[in-house]
Amino acid sequence: MNNTNQAGVLHALPPERIDQLFHSPALRRLFQTNASDEYALIWLLSKHTKDTGNEKIYLKNIAREMDLPMHRVSAIARSLQDKGLVRWTHDGSGEEGTYILLTDTALASAQSHRQAMRTYHQRVVAAYGEENFLRLLGEITKLEEIMRQEAEKGGQPHDQA
Repeated sequence: MNNTNQAGVLHALPPERIDQLFHSPALRRLFQTNASDEYALIWLLSKHTKDTGNEKIYLKNIAREMDLPMHRVSAIARSLQDKGLVRWTHDGSGEEGTYILLTDTALASAQSHRQAMRTYHQRVVAAYGEENFLRLLGEITKLEEIMRQEAEKGGQPHDQA
C-alpha cells in the first residue's frame, strides 16, 4: 500500500467512526492518559487552531461544538488545566466569556496520539487488506443510509410506509 492510498484510507473515516470500529482494550491502553471527552476537547482545540489560526476557543463554543452542557465543559477544561494541558483564561474582565488554549504539552500529546492512531490504523488496514477495508466502508455507508431512511419512516412497519 503506498502512502497516497494510506492517506486516503486514513481520512475515509472520521475519528468517532474509527473509535467505534476499533474500540478494544488494547486501543484503550494506547490512549489511557486522557479520558475520551478530554481527548475530544484537545482534538477540537487543535483542529480549531489549525482551521482558524486562532489558538483560543471560548468555552461556550466548545459546549456548542461538543453538544455538552457548560458545567461539563468546565469540568473537562478544569481537569485538563490540572494536568497542564490547557491554560484557562479570559480577556479583560471576562464578561465576554472564558477561553482555553492548548499548552505545548497538549500539542505534543495530540501529535503523539495522532501518530499512534495513524500507525494503528495503517496496521489494521494492512492486515485486513485495503480493498477489503474500502469495500467494508462502502457497505457501512449503505447500511447507514438504509437505517437513516427507516428512521425517517418513524418506525412504521415497512408495508405501511
